[in-house]
Amino acid sequence: MRILWLFGFLFIFLLKRTNAIEKRSLSVHECKSIENTSMMMKLKRHLFCDYDTTVRPTINHQVVTNVTVKLVPKLLEFDDWTSTMTLHSWMSLNWKDEHLNWNPSDFDGISTVHVNSDEIWVPDLSVYNSGDMSLEQNGVPSTKCLVINTGSVICIPALSYVTKCITDFTFWPYDKHECRIRFGSWSHTGEEINFHLDKKGYEMEGYANNTEWNLKILNAEKIVKKFECCPNDTFPILVYTFSIEREPGLVHVTFVTPAIAIVLLTLTVLWLDSGSTERMAIASMNFICHLLCIFDLHWQLPHNGENVPHILLFYRDSLALAAFALILTALLRKLQNMSMETPTWISSTISFVLNNRAGRFLILTDDESKASTTGILANETDENSDLSKANDRKKESSWRHFAAIVEWLSFIAVTITYVVIFIILVPSD
Repeated sequence: MRILWLFGFLFIFLLKRTNAIEKRSLSVHECKSIENTSMMMKLKRHLFCDYDTTVRPTINHQVVTNVTVKLVPKLLEFDDWTSTMTLHSWMSLNWKDEHLNWNPSDFDGISTVHVNSDEIWVPDLSVYNSGDMSLEQNGVPSTKCLVINTGSVICIPALSYVTKCITDFTFWPYDKHECRIRFGSWSHTGEEINFHLDKKGYEMEGYANNTEWNLKILNAEKIVKKFECCPNDTFPILVYTFSIEREPGLVHVTFVTPAIAIVLLTLTVLWLDSGSTERMAIASMNFICHLLCIFDLHWQLPHNGENVPHILLFYRDSLALAAFALILTALLRKLQNMSMETPTWISSTISFVLNNRAGRFLILTDDESKASTTGILANETDENSDLSKANDRKKESSWRHFAAIVEWLSFIAVTITYVVIFIILVPSD
């Protein structure tokens, strides 16, 4: 019996509670006139008494609602590892609401009123190519809007847009990337809501430039599309195209300057005498430096580009030349210690080179140059000298001369190779 009394008491309590809520809601929708209140309060009651935020702001439903749009970027975040751009900006929206007009003379000359965007109808401007589907990028967030007595509404919400970009790291660290943001209505056709660009559609004044990336708006255009599902309807889309260019200051010092240094180091290896210990030590160090640079570059470069960065190709080719210089040094050191008779083609090559003044200048050392000028006189006056020792010295000098010729040819070939690599891989602009 007590349980029945308890249930009956709860039922009566809930019934009274429901009736009170209904009376309160009726009192709001009735919009009873209040005499002792401000004119602004009367104006808002006049505007919003029967206002419905879900109804498009036209008296005739066949009349299109024109919305003018202007993008005002403020901050930029770009993640080159995920190819996503986050643009923090203001968005200026302007349209006419035929349900929000009044005569200022009826309200003490009040011609404008500030309202929350939640209190009025706002266009459902959405990002079609969102880079993060977990974020809500549909409609206009809560902000203050200005309503003019003619029905014009101006809203400037602060928004953050995330979109995917087309990344190209071919000329890293001088890379440029292209990003696009596509705006349009999520649930209305162009016959209901038509978007327009305000003049050029954007304004860069007040933009705080990123220390790592430079932002430029390449183009802002309106595209009207039709789809097979709805052949009689149009769908206007606003497309903003951005160019994002890297500031290469820090990366230039970290990777480009060492690249020039290792080129000079490789050429220095080929310049030195192959018989010297210093050349072998520098060649080994040069090869190790190439490997360390490539390993470090591997962890610094994003791995989501379609093309291999040219700087990585440069280090790869330079590593091959450094390995060539190291192997050549070892072979030439072995070649200089040979005592066997030189082949005829080698002797002919050496004679051809030494017969030229430039060849003697590049190939012969100072002592050998002096000996070559006095050798003829010595042979004429001393015909009874030891021929075997002379032949041994001739063999050794022939192999040394041949090694010197190979050194110079290698130096010239590697220099030309580096020039070709720079012409092919270095960006022209």
